[in-house]
Amino acid sequence: MLQFTVPGMTCGGCANAVRKALTAVPGITAIQADPPNRRLAVDGDVGADLIIRTLADAGYDASPIA
Repeated sequence: MLQFTVPGMTCGGCANAVRKALTAVPGITAIQADPPNRRLAVDGDVGADLIIRTLADAGYDASPIA
């Protein structure tokens, strides 16, 4: 599972927008958004770069958590 910090994801509406953007990416099997902590976990056969680009296109910055 890949984990990210998403500073702009501050509410449920933001989490829904993030989920909607990532749902369109082939290979993602699970998305867990945690707006209070501004964290995101994504599972599936997809790379971190694609997730970061997809979120950027949706208006959200994201950084991987090591």
